[in-house]
Amino acid sequence: MMRSLHRLAVVILMLLVATSGCGKVPGTGKKKKSSTRRRPPPVAADAYGSVEEAVTELITSAEANNLQKQDRAASWLADRGEPAIDPLSAILLGSDQPEPARIAACQVLSKLGPGARPALLRASDDTVQMVRISATRRLGLIQPSDQQTVDRLVMLLGHKDPQTRRAAVQSLGSIGKPAEAAIDPLVEVYNNKRNRDLIRNDAVQALQKINPRKDFTDLLLGN
Repeated sequence: MMRSLHRLAVVILMLLVATSGCGKVPGTGKKKKSSTRRRPPPVAADAYGSVEEAVTELITSAEANNLQKQDRAASWLADRGEPAIDPLSAILLGSDQPEPARIAACQVLSKLGPGARPALLRASDDTVQMVRISATRRLGLIQPSDQQTVDRLVMLLGHKDPQTRRAAVQSLGSIGKPAEAAIDPLVEVYNNKRNRDLIRNDAVQALQKINPRKDFTDLLLGN
């Protein structure tokens, strides 16, 4: 009887996850908040005289919480491609840099392709929690992904910090099919009752993004 109820609960959870795009966050009953921030307008190529100038504005605006200037500098840097990787990596990995600037640099690096991956991999082991979480979450946004990234994220599923574990789960979901090696570890995340419900629900979402056609019910029941 109890096993039947457990199976039913798992099936219901997977259905909730599958329909979570309809406006509710699984497990909370709360509607998703619509974003009020609009995409910034294109930034002219001559808006900054150099990558260094734009990086300086990114740092100062992030410290001042000036989102308009931060978005402007970030957008311009993202369009520069490879030349922006080294200076932004230096900011992200600089322990003497202000935390908001490091996170802002991380956000831009995730848009610069595989060349930015080494910096994010290093930052995913940072001692500063929000820097580590930001890097972990954005590793899954760099396409195409690679086995080193998947291996690192799987390792982070066992991190002592719950928020870092959750960021790793979400990042694996962002990678999708190339993260198939993470299926068993993600099942373990779900079946570990010591994990918070949000992390367990995220694990189900990640599994369905990795293999949308597979029925994970039996695995999630521990069969």
